[in-house]
Amino acid sequence: MINYSDAIKKRRSIRNYDKKHLEDNHIVKVDKLISKPAIGPFGNKPRFALIEKPAARKQEKVRLGTYGFISNAAYFIGGCIEKSEFSEVDYGYSLERIVLELTRMELGTCWIGGTFKRSDYKAILQTKENEIIPCITPIGYPAKKKTLRERLGLTLTDGSLRNEFGSLFFENDFQTPIVFNPEDKIHQALEAVRLAPSAVNKQPWRVVKQGNKYHFYIFRDKMVSKTKSTDLQKVDLGIALAHFKIIIEENYINGKWHIGDPGIKEGEYLITWIKE
Repeated sequence: MINYSDAIKKRRSIRNYDKKHLEDNHIVKVDKLISKPAIGPFGNKPRFALIEKPAARKQEKVRLGTYGFISNAAYFIGGCIEKSEFSEVDYGYSLERIVLELTRMELGTCWIGGTFKRSDYKAILQTKENEIIPCITPIGYPAKKKTLRERLGLTLTDGSLRNEFGSLFFENDFQTPIVFNPEDKIHQALEAVRLAPSAVNKQPWRVVKQGNKYHFYIFRDKMVSKTKSTDLQKVDLGIALAHFKIIIEENYINGKWHIGDPGIKEGEYLITWIKE
């Protein structure tokens, strides 16, 4: 399989799927993958389930609707997590690690946060009163032909539309951009953050380097609002943290997560990674 760096570059949102069902060997691999989700940086652990759409409709009498944004998907990965201040961060972190493994398996996915019917998934996942379902993803074989909606969606989320490296990552404060060095292994991890998917492609993450510390912040955009169901921009930060940590691991760099607000009076401080 391809390495994680290539998987991050290859991953894209698939909205149109081949109608054939997943092969048995893929179902076994997916079940094994989601049975042991990663524990997020804040210590929360979600639980996931592979849901076959026709079976769910028959057994639970639910439709698993995505309001027309996804075509022909027969399977979904749905999950839930106990609600806490940073539960959406850990959920995004864990599910993105799964998504990248699926990408390495040549399976298509698409992050869905606001265009699905949560009540259907609550019935199947048997969520508890204190649990939320931040996002889901379809899973399957990408269709060879892209729909017009998919082509438009890919245009809106194309990597070329993402912010420049120096507008996201800074040295000491938010006034001094970091100049990208492709040979620097931590810069490679930050570049993976830059390529992370996010709601409406808003890239709400910013990172400030101070010595051996990398402070992650949320810079919120009004186009992506909080709801009672979830905080999508915290999910986005979880995805970004997953990309960072995966490339740190792939480059064999030692470090740890730490909560220690450096007191920079901009953005919304989230967490720090310290190089050891």
